[in-house]
Amino acid sequence: MGRRKSAKELENQLKYAKAREAYSAPLREEGASTQRRPKTPVKYAVLSSLAEANAAFTIQVSAAGLAFFGGLDELGLVVVATDPGAPRGFRPSEVRAMVSDTSPSVVRAKGSNRPYTRYGKGSRGSNSQYNFSAAITAATPAALDTRVKAVFAAKKSSLGGSYGRIWYESEHYPLNSSG
Repeated sequence: MGRRKSAKELENQLKYAKAREAYSAPLREEGASTQRRPKTPVKYAVLSSLAEANAAFTIQVSAAGLAFFGGLDELGLVVVATDPGAPRGFRPSEVRAMVSDTSPSVVRAKGSNRPYTRYGKGSRGSNSQYNFSAAITAATPAALDTRVKAVFAAKKSSLGGSYGRIWYESEHYPLNSSG
C-alpha cells in the first residue's frame, strides 16, 4: 500500500496527463535528414571462461565512441577479420561515458510539460552527442582492469563538470542450446 496523495499532487498529475494527451509531435519535414550514428565493425576478443579458447566475434562499435575513447588500440580492438558474428544475447564489455555541462538545467518535457533535470552537454534540440560507449577487451582480466583504469584516467578531464561520469559494464556471454 502506498501513501495517500494530496489533492495538489493529483491536480498536477491530471495537468501533466491532459498536456500529454493534447500534445501532437510535429511532422518531420519532407527530405529532412535523420541523425546518423555510424558504426564500425571490429574484432572483439571474448574474455569469458565459458567461451572457447581464443574466441573472437565481429561486433559493431559506435564511430563516435571509438573517437571519444581514443581509438582501436586504446580499447584493445582490431580491424575486423573473418570472425563470426556474436551469438544472440551476447553483450561485449563496454566503457560508457556521459559528458555534462558545468551545472544541470531544469527543462520541461515536450509532451506533458513536466519538469525534469537535464545533466547532458548542450541544450535539448542542439544535436550534440553527450553519451558515448565502446567495446573494450584485453587478453586477460587483469589486463582488462589495467586498460579500463587507463581509459578512465585519460577521459576523466573531458567529462565536462562534476555531473559527467564514466563507467564500465562487464561482458555477458549467454549459454544456450537448441533441441
